[in-house]
Amino acid sequence: MRTSRASKETAKVLQALSPPARRTTRSSAQAASRLQGFAFGGANAPDASVSDDDTSSLSSVPTVDIEDIMEPPAKRRKSALSAMSTRANARSTRRAVKEETSVKKETLVKTETAVEEAPIKKEPAEKPSKARRTPARKIKTENGAYSMQPPSNWETMYDMVKKMREANPTAPVDTMGCAELYWRASSPRDRRFQTLVALMLSSQTKDTVTAVAMQRLHTELGDQSTTIVKKEPEEYDWKPTDQVKDSTLNLENILAVTPERLNELIAKVGFHNNKTKYIKAAAIILRDQYDSDIPSTAPELMKLPGVGPKMAFLCMSAAWGKHEGIGVDVHVHRITNLWGWHKTKNPEETRMALESWLPKDKWHEINKLLVGLGQTVCLPVARRCGECDLAGTKLCKSEIRGLVSKKGPTLFDLPENIRNRIFDFAALRRSCIIDFTLERDRIKRDPPYCHRTELRAHRSPWLPLSRCYHPKLPTQVFLSCHTLRREAGAYFFSHNRFSMFLRGRADYKNFEASLQWGMEHIRYLHVDLGHKDNRTLKLAGGSHQTLLTWWAAFCKLAAIDMPNLRYFSLKCKAYEQEVVVRVMRDMDPFPSLFKCAFYFSNDQDKIYSFLPAMKRTARRLTDNLDVPPFPFMYLPRELQLMVLGHLLICRSDPCMADPVPGLIVLDYRDRLRFKSCCGTCSPVGGICFCDKTETVFSTGCTCFASPLRYFLVSREFHELARQVFWGRNKFMFVEEDPTYTMGFLSGIPTESTILVQNLTFHFPLCFRATPQTGARSADANLRHWAVLRRFIREHFDLARLTLKIHDQGRATSMYTMDNRKRYLRRLLMAFTDMRGLRGYRVYLRDDRGFERQAVMAVMGRWAP
Repeated sequence: MRTSRASKETAKVLQALSPPARRTTRSSAQAASRLQGFAFGGANAPDASVSDDDTSSLSSVPTVDIEDIMEPPAKRRKSALSAMSTRANARSTRRAVKEETSVKKETLVKTETAVEEAPIKKEPAEKPSKARRTPARKIKTENGAYSMQPPSNWETMYDMVKKMREANPTAPVDTMGCAELYWRASSPRDRRFQTLVALMLSSQTKDTVTAVAMQRLHTELGDQSTTIVKKEPEEYDWKPTDQVKDSTLNLENILAVTPERLNELIAKVGFHNNKTKYIKAAAIILRDQYDSDIPSTAPELMKLPGVGPKMAFLCMSAAWGKHEGIGVDVHVHRITNLWGWHKTKNPEETRMALESWLPKDKWHEINKLLVGLGQTVCLPVARRCGECDLAGTKLCKSEIRGLVSKKGPTLFDLPENIRNRIFDFAALRRSCIIDFTLERDRIKRDPPYCHRTELRAHRSPWLPLSRCYHPKLPTQVFLSCHTLRREAGAYFFSHNRFSMFLRGRADYKNFEASLQWGMEHIRYLHVDLGHKDNRTLKLAGGSHQTLLTWWAAFCKLAAIDMPNLRYFSLKCKAYEQEVVVRVMRDMDPFPSLFKCAFYFSNDQDKIYSFLPAMKRTARRLTDNLDVPPFPFMYLPRELQLMVLGHLLICRSDPCMADPVPGLIVLDYRDRLRFKSCCGTCSPVGGICFCDKTETVFSTGCTCFASPLRYFLVSREFHELARQVFWGRNKFMFVEEDPTYTMGFLSGIPTESTILVQNLTFHFPLCFRATPQTGARSADANLRHWAVLRRFIREHFDLARLTLKIHDQGRATSMYTMDNRKRYLRRLLMAFTDMRGLRGYRVYLRDDRGFERQAVMAVMGRWAP
């Protein structure tokens, strides 16, 4: 029968409602081929449809397959989809013949033939899948035995974590681990016992808390009546370099102490009551069975109360240096399971699993490696996967995705000048000298500003420098990371000036232990060599010989470990020539220096002279001992003047904040008042000795750079030096009494004074009750000034001379200020007989309003 009109319209409606045909993909083609395998005749079977009236005309309508109408299911429904399609195909072939089994076999054969005859389409090769992370497992070898196969990529992970930990050793286990809590000054037997006690206290306790308890045991375990109990901080900074005295933590004191006292000392650790019993019981066993020492095998250690496999194996490694097993704590157990190395339930199973495949040379270091990782990065709560080097490498099985931080530019990527400014802001450079001996005990104040005065030297007594009040050094910067410690440490040691006392073995060992990691960067160093009671050093036995021995050891240390030392000064109280020669002789070998200075006496300058020995040593240390003289006279005249200008004009004013080159300061040194330092005595700034000449020497002090030698070479050389020295320098008399000034100027020939172009009279700040200097009256003092002015008019060229008068005022009570002002006004108004000067300047600290009138009286005009 023919298909009705209603059936055709229904088919069209279904076609319109169906989605468009999808692109044929490889997966859809394979699914279709599998479904066609169940059809009669297979894919290449002849068409079985018969065009007659009994066949429905719906088959001729080009409809979409039922699988294309359905939405594609998710991958997890793949098995359900295949079952549904199989049932649907079974329903569509109900009219197949009864011999279904034979028909299916025939269909499969024909399908294979069709595939062989069809043209082969080359598909792109699929990428090989990455190897799966496999934990440690047993494998059977060719001989039938079983061996443990280590986890995949374990060496890569181990090396990356080890490198990361070495670059940033800031975990508590690095500085306060149980292996580091023994007392350095104790005997080997006591050290082993202290390591065992530290391990027993560390159970269920943080390393910082264990360090506090161990410090109390080291210092307060003795007689309670003589022990000062102090309040300990929560976080203790373990300092092995402070351990000079012997420790009180030993087996004898543990046996003698009462349980109550011991429990009080370790009260901050976890389960301290039980640990007190364990330590006391273990001490008795060690005394009775092991000759007051700890056992040398792990099984024997495990017999002690409170000691398990972890403590035993760690104690064997730290105390005896024997690595018989792996010490596994919660960090090692947790991290190795997070990495997927094994699936264990407790630390003991983890230890056995690690020992089955981990190389034995890594048994000792894996505990400290993973414990430090667990304390800083891979925390038990809130892991910092973004800070771990394993992040993003797909090596860590338990990595938290999304915590990988993008590494941007760091401090070490900045330019050097910007980095140095940041270091200065962090107070890594100090204007004052850093004294290693007094740094810990000195007074430290905030805000970070030191009100230290200018460097001054007194005639007597033998006084030290004034104290520095800067805040404490920011040593926390060096604990941030290994890279910052290296970069900031190099800046800190190379840009600061350091000072130390060398009075014996303790000072030498303290200096060596404190600066061993940064000694190679030190550039500035001042050494104060001498006895504690400020006795004179002699060539005698006892403490004198001991001090000289440690001085020789220091010189050898400087030659080996301080290759960058360039500025050095030495202070030593000695009166004998033989002592000075001995001290100078011990400085061979010594690093090559740029500048050096020596100070050997304070009150014997006019009696002894040590200059020959000091000068020869200074020339040897600065590599100028065998340097031939420079052929100066063969240079052209223009170059000779340039060289002399550099040699004879490089002077500075000690009273000015910013020294100006080309300023000659003339001061009467026998005046009983404070001496002004030239600022160049010691290259480190450790001490001033401007008023000494025979027992001190400096290669950079301008006080020793007298221009006299340049005038004594030859007559021609004298003429050149005279023109440069007197014509291009500025001369300043730091003296208010005209008698001393007149005495100096009267000895200079007129042919030299006529070349002077700048002359300054500087009245220094001082404490005085009279309006003028000296015992003379004001009128008598003014008459002496009149004589000096007449000398200047007769022996100087006023047309080229600039005269300046600076008064620094008075440091006294206000009721005598008027007398001082009246005296200075009379003096300045008397300078009207100096008209014709090229320039005239006046500075009055206490009477600024009179400056204009004084200048106009001489120059006739005001030139600010």
